[in-house]
Amino acid sequence: MNSAQAAHPAYAESLRKLRAMGVLIGSYEPHRPKAGGGADRFHWEEALDLLAPRVAARA
Repeated sequence: MNSAQAAHPAYAESLRKLRAMGVLIGSYEPHRPKAGGGADRFHWEEALDLLAPRVAARA
């Protein structure tokens, strides 16, 4: 997701709807357009922290 895509009003609305459905959304910040992506900046620790309570609830 780049910053130009994230600036579209549909992006914020989509995040709102997803959160309302219970989808876990991290704090990933979009990269500059044509900057080659941002996979190397993905916060895996945050993703695991978001999932931990759900995993624990199933145990």
